[in-house]
Amino acid sequence: MSHQIHFPILEKLGLSTGEVVIYELLLESGRSKARDLVVPSGLGRGNVYNILLQLEAKGLVLTVQGNKTLYEAVEPSHLQGLVDSQLRSVKELQASFSNALDGLASMYNLSTGKPTVQVFEGLEGLEKSIEDSLQSKTEICSFIDVKSLTGELAAINVQYVKKRINKKIQKNILVADTSETREFFAKQNTPFTKVGFIKGYPESFSTAMEIYDGTISYFTLSGDKKISVVIKDKLIYQTHKTQFDWLWQQAEIIDYEAKASEAGLIDGNSTSSSKAI
Repeated sequence: MSHQIHFPILEKLGLSTGEVVIYELLLESGRSKARDLVVPSGLGRGNVYNILLQLEAKGLVLTVQGNKTLYEAVEPSHLQGLVDSQLRSVKELQASFSNALDGLASMYNLSTGKPTVQVFEGLEGLEKSIEDSLQSKTEICSFIDVKSLTGELAAINVQYVKKRINKKIQKNILVADTSETREFFAKQNTPFTKVGFIKGYPESFSTAMEIYDGTISYFTLSGDKKISVVIKDKLIYQTHKTQFDWLWQQAEIIDYEAKASEAGLIDGNSTSSSKAI
C-alpha cells in the first residue's frame, strides 16, 4: 500500500508528491537503505533513487556512506529554506508584474481608448512613478522647479538620472531664466540632457511635470504629503506636448554636455554630477 501523505503543506513548499512521500518515510523510519523505501512508498525502484538524489540536492536528505549507503532526513527546520525560496519567488513575481502592468495597461488603452490614471503618495510613490518614464521610447520633456530638488528628493533624482543615462533617454527641461538656475545648470555636464531657459517664467512652483510616450506625470515636490499622478491618454499628452514644444521654441536652449565637450572639460565617457537632473 502506498504511503499516505500526512503533511500536504510540503507540496505547497515546492516538493513533488514523490519527494514528500520519501521525506516523510525517512522522518518516520530514520536511516534507511533506498531499497527499503520502495515497497512502503509505492514507487518504482528507479524513482526512489532519483527522488533521493533530488532531496539531497535540496538539502533535505543526507547520505551516510558505509558498507551500505544509507539515507537520512535532515531536521525539519531546514524546510524553512523552501519557505524563504517561495517568498523570494513571490517578491520577484511582484516586481515583474509591476514592471509589466504599465505595458499591459497601455495595450488595453490603445484597444479601448480609455485613459489610465495612477496616483501615488509619499517618496516611495514618487520614486515608483518616475520609474515609468524609464520605459519611454521617445524623449522626455519636463518642467521642473530646481529649487525643490533637495534632501531625499535630490537623492532619488540622482539614482533616476543614472538609470536614464544608462538607457540613453534624451531629456529636455524647461526652467525659469534666473541667475540661480543658470548657475545650477552651468555645473552640470549631464549626457542626453538639454535645458531651455524662459524669461519671465515662474521661478518657484514646487512641482514638476514630465511628458513622454503618450503619458503625463505630475509631481508635488514640497510639503509633508507628496503626490504623484501618472496619466496615460493621447489627447492630454498631445495638449501638453504642443504647449511644451511652443515654449521650447521661445527658450534659449543649452546643451551643457556639448558645451563642456567643446571646451575640453569632459570626454564622451563622463558621468553626471550628483545634482544632475
